[in-house]
Amino acid sequence: MSTTLFDEYYEKHKRPLLNQVLEHLRPIYTPEELSALRIDPIRRTLLSERSGRGFVNRDLLETVLGNLLECVAPGSHNVTDASGSADLSNSIEEIIDQLYAMILQSLLAAQSDDNNIEALALDTTFSLLYELPKLKERALWNRFASLKDPAVWDAYILHRGNLDHDHLAEHNFFAQIEEAISKRDFDHYRSYLKTHNLDFAFDYQLQLVVSTYPGWRVLFYHDIAHALTQSGSSENGSEISRTPVPLLPRAISELGGRYYQADLHPETQIGDANFLEHTHRGLTTGQTGVVGFGCVIYPCTLGGLSDKVRQRHPRIGNFVKIGTDATLLGPVTIGDHSTIGSGSDIYGFVEMGQNCQIASSVVIGTVRLGSRIPGKIRLGNGVRVGDGTIIENSTDLDLFIPDKSEIPARSHVVNDGFGNPRYVR
Repeated sequence: MSTTLFDEYYEKHKRPLLNQVLEHLRPIYTPEELSALRIDPIRRTLLSERSGRGFVNRDLLETVLGNLLECVAPGSHNVTDASGSADLSNSIEEIIDQLYAMILQSLLAAQSDDNNIEALALDTTFSLLYELPKLKERALWNRFASLKDPAVWDAYILHRGNLDHDHLAEHNFFAQIEEAISKRDFDHYRSYLKTHNLDFAFDYQLQLVVSTYPGWRVLFYHDIAHALTQSGSSENGSEISRTPVPLLPRAISELGGRYYQADLHPETQIGDANFLEHTHRGLTTGQTGVVGFGCVIYPCTLGGLSDKVRQRHPRIGNFVKIGTDATLLGPVTIGDHSTIGSGSDIYGFVEMGQNCQIASSVVIGTVRLGSRIPGKIRLGNGVRVGDGTIIENSTDLDLFIPDKSEIPARSHVVNDGFGNPRYVR
Protein backbone atom coordinates (compact mmCIF):
# COMPACT_ATOMS: atom_id res chain seq x y z
CA MET A 1 0.00 0.00 0.00
CA SER A 2 1.35 3.45 -0.86
CA THR A 3 0.52 6.86 0.54
CA THR A 4 1.78 10.42 0.28
CA LEU A 5 1.14 10.78 4.04
CA PHE A 6 0.06 14.42 3.85
CA ASP A 7 -2.63 14.06 1.20
CA GLU A 8 -6.01 15.71 0.72
CA TYR A 9 -7.68 13.35 3.19
CA TYR A 10 -5.22 14.36 5.90
CA GLU A 11 -5.53 18.09 5.28
CA LYS A 12 -9.33 17.93 5.15
CA HIS A 13 -9.77 16.01 8.39
CA LYS A 14 -6.92 17.56 10.35
CA ARG A 15 -8.26 21.11 10.44
CA PRO A 16 -11.45 20.65 12.52
CA LEU A 17 -9.63 18.30 14.93
CA LEU A 18 -6.81 20.84 15.28
CA ASN A 19 -9.26 23.55 16.30
CA GLN A 20 -10.79 21.24 18.90
CA VAL A 21 -7.50 20.20 20.41
CA LEU A 22 -6.25 23.80 20.59
CA GLU A 23 -9.34 24.78 22.55
CA HIS A 24 -8.59 21.85 24.87
CA LEU A 25 -4.91 22.76 25.34
CA ARG A 26 -4.83 26.55 25.65
CA PRO A 27 -5.97 26.65 29.30
CA ILE A 28 -3.05 24.50 30.47
CA TYR A 29 -0.39 27.04 29.48
CA THR A 30 0.54 30.25 31.27
CA PRO A 31 1.74 33.27 29.25
CA GLU A 32 5.26 32.59 30.55
CA GLU A 33 5.13 29.01 29.29
CA LEU A 34 3.88 30.08 25.89
CA SER A 35 6.70 32.58 25.58
CA ALA A 36 9.21 29.81 26.36
CA LEU A 37 7.66 27.20 24.04
CA ARG A 38 9.90 26.30 21.10
CA ILE A 39 9.29 23.46 18.66
CA ASP A 40 11.86 21.99 16.28
CA PRO A 41 10.31 21.82 12.79
CA ILE A 42 10.85 18.83 10.48
CA ARG A 43 10.31 19.13 6.75
CA ARG A 44 7.38 17.10 5.47
CA THR A 45 9.58 15.54 2.82
CA LEU A 46 11.77 14.09 5.58
CA LEU A 47 8.78 12.87 7.55
CA SER A 48 7.45 11.11 4.46
CA GLU A 49 10.67 9.26 3.68
CA ARG A 50 10.63 5.54 4.38
CA SER A 51 13.36 4.19 6.64
CA GLY A 52 14.54 0.61 6.37
CA ARG A 53 11.48 -1.59 5.92
CA GLY A 54 9.18 1.39 6.26
CA PHE A 55 9.71 2.13 9.93
CA VAL A 56 10.43 5.61 11.28
CA ASN A 57 13.82 7.28 11.29
CA ARG A 58 15.04 7.17 14.89
CA ASP A 59 16.85 10.50 14.61
CA LEU A 60 13.57 12.12 13.62
CA LEU A 61 11.81 10.26 16.42
CA GLU A 62 14.24 11.77 18.91
CA THR A 63 13.29 15.24 17.65
CA VAL A 64 9.57 14.45 17.94
CA LEU A 65 9.99 13.22 21.51
CA GLY A 66 11.95 16.36 22.36
CA ASN A 67 9.13 18.48 20.96
CA LEU A 68 6.54 16.58 23.00
CA LEU A 69 8.72 17.08 26.06
CA GLU A 70 8.72 20.80 25.28
CA CYS A 71 4.90 20.72 25.29
CA VAL A 72 4.79 19.47 28.89
CA ALA A 73 7.74 21.53 30.15
CA PRO A 74 8.18 24.58 27.90
CA GLY A 75 11.76 25.78 27.74
CA SER A 76 13.27 22.45 28.80
CA HIS A 77 14.23 21.19 25.33
CA ASN A 78 17.25 22.38 23.38
CA VAL A 79 15.78 23.57 20.09
CA THR A 80 18.12 24.17 17.17
CA ASP A 81 16.11 27.14 15.87
CA ALA A 82 14.72 29.21 18.75
CA SER A 83 14.15 32.38 16.77
CA GLY A 84 10.83 34.20 16.84
CA SER A 85 8.02 34.14 19.36
CA ALA A 86 6.08 31.00 20.05
CA ASP A 87 2.63 30.45 18.59
CA LEU A 88 0.62 27.63 20.13
CA SER A 89 -1.43 26.97 16.99
CA ASN A 90 1.62 26.62 14.75
CA SER A 91 3.49 24.61 17.37
CA ILE A 92 0.70 22.08 17.89
CA GLU A 93 0.09 21.78 14.15
CA GLU A 94 3.77 21.02 13.61
CA ILE A 95 3.67 18.33 16.28
CA ILE A 96 0.51 16.84 14.78
CA ASP A 97 2.25 16.49 11.42
CA GLN A 98 5.23 14.84 13.07
CA LEU A 99 3.20 12.43 15.20
CA TYR A 100 0.91 11.50 12.34
CA ALA A 101 3.91 10.63 10.17
CA MET A 102 5.46 8.50 12.93
CA ILE A 103 2.22 6.61 13.60
CA LEU A 104 1.26 6.10 9.97
CA GLN A 105 4.77 4.94 9.06
CA SER A 106 4.55 2.42 11.92
CA LEU A 107 1.20 1.09 10.71
CA LEU A 108 2.53 0.81 7.17
CA ALA A 109 5.67 -0.98 8.38
CA ALA A 110 3.49 -3.57 10.12
CA GLN A 111 1.81 -4.13 6.72
CA SER A 112 -1.60 -3.31 8.10
CA ASP A 113 -4.40 -4.25 5.71
CA ASP A 114 -6.85 -1.80 7.28
CA ASN A 115 -8.51 0.24 4.52
CA ASN A 116 -8.96 3.08 6.98
CA ILE A 117 -5.30 3.21 7.95
CA GLU A 118 -5.07 7.00 7.51
CA ALA A 119 -8.15 7.59 9.66
CA LEU A 120 -6.69 5.21 12.25
CA ALA A 121 -3.41 7.13 12.32
CA LEU A 122 -5.17 10.49 12.53
CA ASP A 123 -7.45 9.42 15.40
CA THR A 124 -4.53 7.95 17.34
CA THR A 125 -2.51 11.13 16.80
CA PHE A 126 -5.22 13.39 18.15
CA SER A 127 -6.01 11.02 20.99
CA LEU A 128 -2.42 11.45 22.17
CA LEU A 129 -2.61 15.24 21.80
CA TYR A 130 -5.74 15.27 23.96
CA GLU A 131 -3.65 13.53 26.63
CA LEU A 132 -1.24 16.47 26.91
CA PRO A 133 -2.89 18.05 29.98
CA LYS A 134 -2.60 14.75 31.84
CA LEU A 135 0.95 14.18 30.58
CA LYS A 136 1.93 17.72 31.59
CA GLU A 137 0.64 17.20 35.10
CA ARG A 138 2.39 13.84 35.43
CA ALA A 139 5.67 15.36 34.26
CA LEU A 140 5.35 18.12 36.86
CA TRP A 141 4.75 15.66 39.68
CA ASN A 142 7.69 13.54 38.54
CA ARG A 143 9.89 16.63 38.65
CA PHE A 144 8.56 17.56 42.07
CA ALA A 145 9.25 14.03 43.36
CA SER A 146 12.89 14.50 42.36
CA LEU A 147 13.18 17.06 45.16
CA LYS A 148 13.45 14.06 47.50
CA ASP A 149 17.08 13.93 46.41
CA PRO A 150 19.17 15.65 49.14
CA ALA A 151 21.55 16.78 46.37
CA VAL A 152 19.06 19.46 45.28
CA TRP A 153 20.45 21.38 48.26
CA ASP A 154 23.62 22.09 46.31
CA ALA A 155 26.58 24.39 46.88
CA TYR A 156 24.88 27.30 45.12
CA ILE A 157 21.85 27.14 47.43
CA LEU A 158 24.01 26.81 50.53
CA HIS A 159 26.14 29.79 49.53
CA ARG A 160 23.21 31.97 48.52
CA GLY A 161 21.25 31.21 51.69
CA ASN A 162 24.25 31.24 54.04
CA LEU A 163 23.29 27.71 55.05
CA ASP A 164 25.23 24.70 56.28
CA HIS A 165 24.56 20.97 56.27
CA ASP A 166 24.00 20.85 60.03
CA HIS A 167 21.16 23.33 59.64
CA LEU A 168 19.60 21.38 56.78
CA ALA A 169 19.91 18.08 58.67
CA GLU A 170 17.34 19.37 61.14
CA HIS A 171 14.65 19.19 58.46
CA ASN A 172 12.90 16.09 57.12
CA PHE A 173 12.30 17.36 53.59
CA PHE A 174 11.58 13.84 52.35
CA ALA A 175 8.54 13.42 54.61
CA GLN A 176 7.17 16.85 53.69
CA ILE A 177 7.45 16.07 49.97
CA GLU A 178 5.66 12.75 50.45
CA GLU A 179 2.91 14.53 52.36
CA ALA A 180 2.54 17.01 49.49
CA ILE A 181 2.28 14.11 47.05
CA SER A 182 -0.35 12.40 49.21
CA LYS A 183 -2.37 15.62 49.37
CA ARG A 184 -1.63 16.46 45.72
CA ASP A 185 -0.72 19.93 46.90
CA PHE A 186 2.61 21.55 46.00
CA ASP A 187 1.84 24.41 48.37
CA HIS A 188 2.12 22.09 51.37
CA TYR A 189 5.85 21.75 50.74
CA ARG A 190 6.34 25.34 49.70
CA SER A 191 4.60 26.56 52.87
CA TYR A 192 6.90 24.35 54.91
CA LEU A 193 9.93 25.91 53.25
CA LYS A 194 8.54 29.40 53.74
CA THR A 195 7.97 28.77 57.45
CA HIS A 196 11.70 28.06 57.77
CA ASN A 197 12.82 30.95 55.51
CA LEU A 198 13.85 28.51 52.77
CA ASP A 199 11.23 29.43 50.17
CA PHE A 200 13.89 30.98 47.92
CA ALA A 201 15.23 27.50 47.11
CA PHE A 202 12.05 25.99 45.65
CA ASP A 203 12.04 27.50 42.15
CA TYR A 204 15.78 27.02 41.74
CA GLN A 205 15.57 23.35 42.71
CA LEU A 206 12.76 22.68 40.23
CA GLN A 207 14.84 24.39 37.56
CA LEU A 208 17.80 22.23 38.55
CA VAL A 209 15.66 19.11 38.07
CA VAL A 210 14.27 20.29 34.72
CA SER A 211 17.74 21.10 33.42
CA THR A 212 19.87 18.23 34.67
CA TYR A 213 17.88 15.28 36.07
CA PRO A 214 17.19 12.41 33.63
CA GLY A 215 14.59 10.47 35.63
CA TRP A 216 11.56 12.63 34.87
CA ARG A 217 12.53 12.76 31.18
CA VAL A 218 12.69 9.00 30.74
CA LEU A 219 9.40 8.69 32.62
CA PHE A 220 7.90 11.09 30.09
CA TYR A 221 9.27 8.97 27.23
CA HIS A 222 7.55 6.04 28.91
CA ASP A 223 4.28 7.95 29.25
CA ILE A 224 4.25 8.58 25.49
CA ALA A 225 5.14 4.98 24.68
CA HIS A 226 2.54 3.65 27.11
CA ALA A 227 -0.19 5.90 25.69
CA LEU A 228 0.53 4.46 22.24
CA THR A 229 -0.15 0.93 23.53
CA GLN A 230 -3.68 1.75 24.69
CA SER A 231 -6.96 1.11 22.89
CA GLY A 232 -10.56 2.28 22.99
CA SER A 233 -11.80 5.59 24.36
CA SER A 234 -9.25 7.53 26.35
CA GLU A 235 -9.80 9.35 29.65
CA ASN A 236 -9.23 12.77 28.15
CA GLY A 237 -12.83 13.74 27.53
CA SER A 238 -12.68 13.37 23.74
CA GLU A 239 -14.72 10.91 21.73
CA ILE A 240 -11.75 9.95 19.58
CA SER A 241 -10.94 6.27 19.74
CA ARG A 242 -7.35 5.09 19.89
CA THR A 243 -5.71 1.84 18.87
CA PRO A 244 -2.38 0.25 19.86
CA VAL A 245 0.40 1.38 17.53
CA PRO A 246 2.83 -1.28 16.30
CA LEU A 247 6.61 -0.92 16.62
CA LEU A 248 6.69 2.74 17.68
CA PRO A 249 6.25 2.25 21.46
CA ARG A 250 9.17 -0.18 21.54
CA ALA A 251 11.30 2.24 19.52
CA ILE A 252 10.57 4.99 22.06
CA SER A 253 11.47 2.61 24.88
CA GLU A 254 14.74 1.77 23.10
CA LEU A 255 15.61 5.45 22.81
CA GLY A 256 14.95 5.87 26.53
CA GLY A 257 17.37 3.05 27.21
CA ARG A 258 19.95 4.47 24.81
CA TYR A 259 19.98 7.97 26.24
CA TYR A 260 18.97 7.43 29.86
CA GLN A 261 19.87 3.76 30.50
CA ALA A 262 16.36 3.04 31.79
CA ASP A 263 14.75 0.15 29.90
CA LEU A 264 11.08 0.69 30.72
CA HIS A 265 8.80 -1.61 28.76
CA PRO A 266 6.05 0.52 27.18
CA GLU A 267 3.31 -1.68 28.63
CA THR A 268 4.53 -1.36 32.21
CA GLN A 269 1.95 0.55 34.25
CA ILE A 270 3.74 3.37 36.10
CA GLY A 271 2.15 5.96 38.35
CA ASP A 272 3.37 9.53 38.72
CA ALA A 273 5.32 11.47 41.35
CA ASN A 274 8.13 8.91 41.09
CA PHE A 275 11.83 9.69 41.45
CA LEU A 276 14.23 7.58 39.40
CA GLU A 277 17.67 8.16 40.88
CA HIS A 278 20.94 7.60 38.96
CA THR A 279 19.24 6.04 35.92
CA HIS A 280 22.59 5.92 34.12
CA ARG A 281 23.40 2.90 36.30
CA GLY A 282 20.53 0.98 34.66
CA LEU A 283 16.87 0.32 35.42
CA THR A 284 14.66 -2.38 33.89
CA THR A 285 10.91 -3.00 34.01
CA GLY A 286 8.87 -5.67 32.24
CA GLN A 287 5.72 -5.83 30.15
CA THR A 288 3.32 -6.92 32.91
CA GLY A 289 4.94 -4.90 35.68
CA VAL A 290 3.15 -2.29 37.79
CA VAL A 291 4.73 0.61 39.69
CA GLY A 292 2.63 2.84 41.91
CA PHE A 293 3.14 6.53 42.67
CA GLY A 294 5.46 8.35 45.04
CA CYS A 295 8.24 5.76 44.72
CA VAL A 296 12.00 6.26 44.87
CA ILE A 297 13.75 3.76 42.63
CA TYR A 298 17.50 3.40 42.34
CA PRO A 299 19.18 1.33 39.60
CA CYS A 300 17.56 -2.10 39.84
CA THR A 301 15.88 -4.87 37.86
CA LEU A 302 12.14 -5.46 38.00
CA GLY A 303 12.12 -8.47 35.70
CA GLY A 304 10.45 -11.77 34.95
CA LEU A 305 11.18 -15.45 35.41
CA SER A 306 8.55 -17.12 33.25
CA ASP A 307 8.41 -17.35 29.46
CA LYS A 308 4.62 -17.74 29.56
CA VAL A 309 2.31 -14.90 28.53
CA ARG A 310 0.87 -14.02 31.94
CA GLN A 311 1.50 -11.77 34.93
CA ARG A 312 5.23 -12.38 35.29
CA HIS A 313 6.75 -9.14 36.58
CA PRO A 314 6.70 -7.39 39.95
CA ARG A 315 3.87 -5.21 41.24
CA ILE A 316 5.21 -2.28 43.26
CA GLY A 317 2.90 -0.30 45.55
CA ASN A 318 2.88 3.41 46.40
CA PHE A 319 5.71 5.23 48.21
CA VAL A 320 8.03 2.24 47.88
CA LYS A 321 11.81 2.69 47.98
CA ILE A 322 13.98 0.22 46.06
CA GLY A 323 17.73 0.38 46.62
CA THR A 324 20.65 0.11 44.24
CA ASP A 325 21.24 -3.26 42.56
CA ALA A 326 18.12 -4.83 44.04
CA THR A 327 16.63 -7.55 41.82
CA LEU A 328 12.93 -8.38 41.89
CA LEU A 329 11.94 -11.21 39.55
CA GLY A 330 8.58 -12.77 38.84
CA PRO A 331 5.09 -12.03 40.23
CA VAL A 332 6.46 -10.39 43.35
CA THR A 333 4.14 -7.95 45.15
CA ILE A 334 5.56 -5.15 47.30
CA GLY A 335 3.14 -3.32 49.60
CA ASP A 336 2.85 0.45 50.06
CA HIS A 337 5.51 2.33 52.05
CA SER A 338 7.92 -0.62 51.99
CA THR A 339 11.68 -0.45 51.49
CA ILE A 340 13.86 -2.94 49.63
CA GLY A 341 17.53 -2.57 50.54
CA SER A 342 20.43 -2.45 48.14
CA GLY A 343 21.67 -5.73 46.70
CA SER A 344 18.61 -7.70 47.81
CA ASP A 345 17.07 -10.44 45.66
CA ILE A 346 13.34 -11.16 45.80
CA TYR A 347 11.97 -13.69 43.38
CA GLY A 348 9.13 -16.08 42.70
CA PHE A 349 5.80 -16.13 44.50
CA VAL A 350 6.40 -13.50 47.16
CA GLU A 351 3.77 -11.17 48.59
CA MET A 352 4.87 -8.40 50.91
CA GLY A 353 2.52 -6.32 53.05
CA GLN A 354 2.70 -2.62 53.79
CA ASN A 355 5.49 -0.85 55.68
CA CYS A 356 7.94 -3.74 55.38
CA GLN A 357 11.62 -2.96 55.80
CA ILE A 358 13.98 -5.28 53.93
CA ALA A 359 17.63 -4.53 54.65
CA SER A 360 20.63 -4.96 52.33
CA SER A 361 21.75 -8.22 50.69
CA VAL A 362 18.59 -10.09 51.67
CA VAL A 363 17.37 -13.07 49.64
CA ILE A 364 13.65 -13.91 49.68
CA GLY A 365 12.41 -16.47 47.17
CA THR A 366 10.44 -19.57 46.36
CA VAL A 367 12.34 -22.63 45.20
CA ARG A 368 10.92 -25.01 42.62
CA LEU A 369 11.84 -28.68 43.14
CA GLY A 370 11.24 -30.65 39.98
CA SER A 371 7.77 -30.05 38.59
CA ARG A 372 6.25 -29.10 41.93
CA ILE A 373 5.17 -25.45 42.20
CA PRO A 374 6.18 -24.04 45.58
CA GLY A 375 3.81 -22.19 47.85
CA LYS A 376 4.05 -18.45 48.34
CA ILE A 377 6.06 -16.50 50.85
CA ARG A 378 3.71 -14.01 52.52
CA LEU A 379 5.15 -11.24 54.64
CA GLY A 380 2.64 -9.43 56.82
CA ASN A 381 2.51 -5.71 57.42
CA GLY A 382 5.44 -4.06 59.15
CA VAL A 383 7.85 -7.00 58.85
CA ARG A 384 11.52 -6.07 59.33
CA VAL A 385 14.24 -8.29 57.85
CA GLY A 386 17.90 -7.80 58.82
CA ASP A 387 20.94 -7.64 56.53
CA GLY A 388 22.09 -10.81 54.80
CA THR A 389 19.03 -12.86 55.71
CA ILE A 390 17.73 -15.71 53.55
CA ILE A 391 14.03 -16.59 53.50
CA GLU A 392 13.09 -19.44 51.19
CA ASN A 393 10.15 -21.75 50.62
CA SER A 394 10.47 -25.03 48.73
CA THR A 395 7.33 -26.70 50.09
CA ASP A 396 3.92 -26.58 48.44
CA LEU A 397 2.48 -24.79 51.48
CA ASP A 398 2.55 -21.01 51.80
CA LEU A 399 5.06 -19.65 54.30
CA PHE A 400 3.57 -16.92 56.50
CA ILE A 401 5.71 -14.30 58.26
CA PRO A 402 3.37 -12.63 60.80
CA ASP A 403 2.75 -8.89 61.02
CA LYS A 404 5.52 -6.85 62.66
CA SER A 405 7.92 -9.79 62.82
CA GLU A 406 11.58 -8.85 63.24
CA ILE A 407 14.02 -11.27 61.65
CA PRO A 408 17.61 -10.75 62.82
CA ALA A 409 20.48 -10.16 60.43
CA ARG A 410 22.03 -13.16 58.70
CA SER A 411 19.16 -15.48 59.61
CA HIS A 412 18.12 -18.40 57.42
CA VAL A 413 14.37 -19.00 57.49
CA VAL A 414 12.47 -21.88 55.85
CA ASN A 415 8.98 -23.38 56.00
CA ASP A 416 8.54 -25.74 58.96
CA GLY A 417 6.12 -27.85 56.92
CA PHE A 418 3.05 -26.24 58.47
CA GLY A 419 3.36 -22.77 56.94
CA ASN A 420 5.30 -21.28 59.85
CA PRO A 421 8.85 -19.85 59.79
CA ARG A 422 11.63 -22.08 61.07
CA TYR A 423 15.09 -20.67 61.75
CA VAL A 424 17.87 -22.84 60.34
CA ARG A 425 20.37 -20.42 61.83
